[in-house]
Amino acid sequence: MDGLKDYVVNLLDDIQQQLFHRAKTFRDEGMTRADRWEDFCAALDKGGFVSAHWDGTPETEEKIKELTKATIRCIPLNNPQEDGVCVLTGNPSKQRVLFARAY
Repeated sequence: MDGLKDYVVNLLDDIQQQLFHRAKTFRDEGMTRADRWEDFCAALDKGGFVSAHWDGTPETEEKIKELTKATIRCIPLNNPQEDGVCVLTGNPSKQRVLFARAY
């Protein structure tokens, strides 16, 4: 029975790793970077997440939602700080956020 316990623990660890890897791959393959409004809209139409600069204002977030039905899903915790311009307004931005539509 000792061997069975170790086998089950190892099997569950393997299953967890495979599920995590599959989910991470799905997320990474479904993410598109967009720097221009046209590219942003096209990426949203394909589905998945869109990584784009946002100027940080609630007004811009609301306008993007109004125009595209997309909302900010998250600001990644380890998000690299990079200078850019907001995909909608062209205002300065220090980082990208993840947008997506709810289905």
